[in-house]
Amino acid sequence: MALLDFRSERLRAVAVSTLDADDRRALLAPEVVRWLPLGFQNLESDKDRLTLLEGLAQEAETAALTDEAGQNIGLIFLSHPMTDDAAEGVPVRHLGYLFAENAWGRGYATEMLSGLQALFRVQRVRISGGVMQENAASARVLLKAGFREGARNGEGEATYIWDAMG
Repeated sequence: MALLDFRSERLRAVAVSTLDADDRRALLAPEVVRWLPLGFQNLESDKDRLTLLEGLAQEAETAALTDEAGQNIGLIFLSHPMTDDAAEGVPVRHLGYLFAENAWGRGYATEMLSGLQALFRVQRVRISGGVMQENAASARVLLKAGFREGARNGEGEATYIWDAMG
């Protein structure tokens, strides 16, 4: 299953190339990326934002998320499958996502995770996402979606894991 096959009641995955400069500015605004890795920080220009998205596309499947009105409200990243010894040979895909500030508090993250799980439920895969300890809202969303908390690193990031049945 490809990430661009993602559909839910209110969300649809579309190519990141459909984003315009205003979309990129809203999706990668400082408050939105506050708890994301350093590469997401200090994106001063649209060229910086484009460079980030192009780099992510080399490492992961990427998609923009649109709402029912066709507005670009989020981004989702899912690494290409990797085999990890700790996962007993099960392919691991690292998940990252974000939503524009005007989409916060509307249940989109919960809906996205549920739809993503439906998309991958028939595969043998482990989905792993990292959350900084200060980002309690994202941690709650992952736990509510059935992810379990895994290891924490020394920088305050916790890993959350969901295993598809396959």
